[in-house]
Amino acid sequence: MNKLIRQPPIIDASDIKKVGFIGPEGTWTHQATLELFSNGPGLVPFKDGLFEAYASGMVDAICAPVTTSLVGTTPYLDQILALPSVTVIAEYPRMLSYSLIASKDATFSSITKVLGHPVALQEVRAWIDENMPGVERESRLGTVAYVAEENSPKLAAFGPGLGAKLYNLQELRTGIEEGLHNVTRWWVLGKDIARPTGFDRTTIVLRSDEASISSQLATFVNSGLSILNIYERPTCERLDIHQYVIDFAGHVEAESQLAQLVSRDDIRMLGSYPRRY
Repeated sequence: MNKLIRQPPIIDASDIKKVGFIGPEGTWTHQATLELFSNGPGLVPFKDGLFEAYASGMVDAICAPVTTSLVGTTPYLDQILALPSVTVIAEYPRMLSYSLIASKDATFSSITKVLGHPVALQEVRAWIDENMPGVERESRLGTVAYVAEENSPKLAAFGPGLGAKLYNLQELRTGIEEGLHNVTRWWVLGKDIARPTGFDRTTIVLRSDEASISSQLATFVNSGLSILNIYERPTCERLDIHQYVIDFAGHVEAESQLAQLVSRDDIRMLGSYPRRY
């Protein structure tokens, strides 16, 4: 796992001309998208409307974080599930290392407020508790860009070192919460299903009530399918009816059991793609 989360997967981008990502620039998703598509496609940041752009075909692919090892699922997973059609073509689990980014004239002791993406603030909470216990915390998007705009020695943001370089800021601290305990997994959504590699993952969505889920999962296991993980998401309909995002080992084009599974009317396949861990 250590090797795979340090290297981005190889994606066939021959038919991908434009890639959207959650903006603004200088975020971890921008960093991940740059690593995934270092050559070729144009990269477009979206503050709003990313998933609508994918659904309408305005962009050929998008990159969005869906799960983290510290927080679990991100809010973007629910937005992906709400799309009428989804094809996950790649996953990119990446170990994070946050920097505390501030204006050039700031010092560590001058900071009175720290900013972070809602997920990022949860991931660095323990570090803040230990190192900056009296500092105000604010959850918002585009934190590094905001620090650059405000240019105040009292403000700092958590993000990748890329943000400091793009906005001509400084890194007051680096290596925050670095380690295998802090990994974010991005999905790349595209148009065409990825080819089998021999080490793949198939992701499906199952709607089920609480009375039926045990027998459903038992059926999967008894048929020889290997379940890798399960994430429960609400349906916003009834308390006892859920959406279960389930990852299976294998590829639908190489495993007959998976092919039969995704043909069921109550199963929605999100993608079959190379597995990174």
